[in-house]
Formats: sequence, structure tokens, C-alpha cells
Amino acid sequence: MKTMFFATSLLTLIACGGSERDHNGGDGLGGGLETPSGLSESALVGAWFTGTLSSIQYYDRYNHQWQDPSGAGFYVILKEDGAYETGAVIDSTVGNCTMRLLGTEVGTVTDQGNELTVYRHWIRTSATNTCGNGGEREQGPKVSKLSWAISYDSNQRPLLTLTDPEYGPTTYAPWLNAE
Repeated sequence: MKTMFFATSLLTLIACGGSERDHNGGDGLGGGLETPSGLSESALVGAWFTGTLSSIQYYDRYNHQWQDPSGAGFYVILKEDGAYETGAVIDSTVGNCTMRLLGTEVGTVTDQGNELTVYRHWIRTSATNTCGNGGEREQGPKVSKLSWAISYDSNQRPLLTLTDPEYGPTTYAPWLNAE
């Protein structure tokens, strides 16, 4: 699955190890960083999701036990004032090894035409791996650009496609379970 700016940042953070930092203080959006923000295109505003659920879901009706989820899910929340949050869960089991990766990223965005400028304040991840290393990581500010497009599925539901020039497009549907 191709993924958006969050997922590519997430994978980079894991591969590079990131840095551990103190999480105290600030407003939760990068410790008070002041970056440009605001969306002029109202179609972008909202909560968006892409991903899969495990085939067994979370509760095994036959043995009456909770099961670990399997799959991946990515969300993007874009607010009118330009604040954004993205997040992910990636859970994978191969053989006797299970890896779970959780992450979140926050910052601000601006739009001009069909381009978003993303001002990441921070990204944090937590990884567990039954057959290897895990831990928590954080990376700080970064600016990137994405293109965006709105299309509609066969039920006339809007779809948001965000395209990272390096990693390609990711298409999101409205996230119905968001706040």
C-alpha cells in the first residue's frame, strides 16, 4: 500500500531510529511552533481514513477471546484553521513474530491551488516487536509539499487523494467514526 506523508515519515523514523525527546510543555502541536496555517478549500476539511481490518476482527466468537488486530490503518484530520493530525496503526504477524507500530504526527498546512504545504511540528511512534527491537521515537519539524484532489466513488462519497512526489498517491474516504 502506498502511503501519504505520515506513513513515509513514519517509515523513515523507524529506519533511522529518530531521537527520543522530552514530551513536556507546549500546546501538543509542536511545543508552540508558529508555522503558516489555514485552508481556503473547504472540501479538504474533515477526517479521512484508509486501511484494512483483520479478517478475524477483534473478538473470536468461538473461543470467546479478544484477538490482536491485523492490518494497517491511516487517518488524516484537516481543520479549517490549518491544523492537522495524522496517525497510523500497522500490525503484522509473520510466523511467530508480531510487530505493531503506532504513530501520530501534528502540524499545520496551507493550500494554494491543488498543492498543500505541510509544516510538520513533530511525529512520534511506538513500536513493539516480539522478535526484535521496539521502542518510542520522535522527530521534529519538517516542511513538505503534496498535491491533492477530490473525486467521488460510485455512491457519490468524496475521496481525498494526497500525492507525495516521492512516494505516490494515497486515497482516503471520510472517516465516519472520527469525533
